Amino acid sequence: MGHSAETTTQKPILIIGAGVSGLLLAQYLRKTGLAPFRIFERDADLTTRGLGWGLTLHWSLPALQSLLPEDLVRRLPEAYVDRLAVEEGRPSTFPFYDLSTGELIAKTPAASESQRIRVTRDRLRRLFATGLDIQWAKAVNNVQTAPDGSVTASFDDGTSCEGSLVVACDGSSSRIRGMLFPDQQRYRIPVRLLGVKIDCTADEIEPLKQLDPYFLQGAASQNDSFMYFSVLDAPGNNRDGNGGKYVCQMVISWPVRGGFFNQATPISFPDTNEGGIELIKTFAETWVEPFRTLARRIPSDTEVKALELYDWPPPTGLRTTGHVALVGDALHPMTMYRGEGANHAIVDVLDLVDLVIPQLLPSGEDSVSSLAVGGLRAALNRYEDRVVARTRPAVLASRQACVDAHQWNRINDKSPLLSRRMMNLDFDESDLSL
Repeated sequence: MGHSAETTTQKPILIIGAGVSGLLLAQYLRKTGLAPFRIFERDADLTTRGLGWGLTLHWSLPALQSLLPEDLVRRLPEAYVDRLAVEEGRPSTFPFYDLSTGELIAKTPAASESQRIRVTRDRLRRLFATGLDIQWAKAVNNVQTAPDGSVTASFDDGTSCEGSLVVACDGSSSRIRGMLFPDQQRYRIPVRLLGVKIDCTADEIEPLKQLDPYFLQGAASQNDSFMYFSVLDAPGNNRDGNGGKYVCQMVISWPVRGGFFNQATPISFPDTNEGGIELIKTFAETWVEPFRTLARRIPSDTEVKALELYDWPPPTGLRTTGHVALVGDALHPMTMYRGEGANHAIVDVLDLVDLVIPQLLPSGEDSVSSLAVGGLRAALNRYEDRVVARTRPAVLASRQACVDAHQWNRINDKSPLLSRRMMNLDFDESDLSL
């Protein structure tokens, strides 16, 4: 059981998924003691996912700081990709380059630590898990709301739990979203992606750190291949110095279309790990330094991860049924080409605690079981309207950014690939061009 008022009959909030949004909601409930909760995660432990992605948190930082306990706010630097670079005051400008010429195409204004931070998903989750009793190896397979308003989540291991609300934070392949909207399929974006993690010495990474200390990206004007490079861990992050190595992530993507890279048919994912590395190096032969050498240096035994890209713009007027709230990627899975998925997930939690959680609090001596069921459902409707209005444009803009990244003639300051990141984006769906 999470933090709870054991003396009341209040049923717990059931949080499904111990990702960034699920853990953040749990920390808010732990901090405030407003309602009991339990948190369930399908993975066996925190190490199952590995180091994961780098995340840029910017316009969501005020929300994050208001939700987290103060001691965890102070510990946020534990999740930074390069603490020393931040301490040295080296800001990121998230530059975008032409990989074929090395020309700087765009960059953002430099932002201070209070405005923008670069973290790893893995270390952020570890920080957010502090003090929480997470129920591991719990994959949800059913959610039912009873006439009295209570809701029961059932799991693959045969167990179940009854609560006042299910909060689905179970990711882009959300089982709960699939149960609620079985006819709604994710959209498959015509782009393929390969990712590798590589270790770099200080000398090897220096040419890239000169361009940006944390992250850079670019596309090749010559052939529409795309690459981004992100620092995930640095020698200054821990006492042992990480063996003097920087752990970095390199992601390469390409369009699914005939004619790309002078191939008559679309280039498929390679069948083998070695084939994946060879394909990355083949693309990189058309790039200039320092991008080409970065790829050439990938060791032959490096694990290559292939990723199909999908999204799901939540439909306007979306309504869940029963006492279920979708949060984060479960509600609005989007591509990473604008880097806003985690920011929206964090603000989802703020919207949930603003609009929905107050409906679960006892009024006077009454427990949650006697609260008006209609009040909670109305609050969920308001939550869904607010989040869909904010995130549907974001999902579609991220899709357009992904497509634009692989069509050089579309890369300009009006493209969502390079335009300003913001919480409430004005994106005209009629402009969507695939």
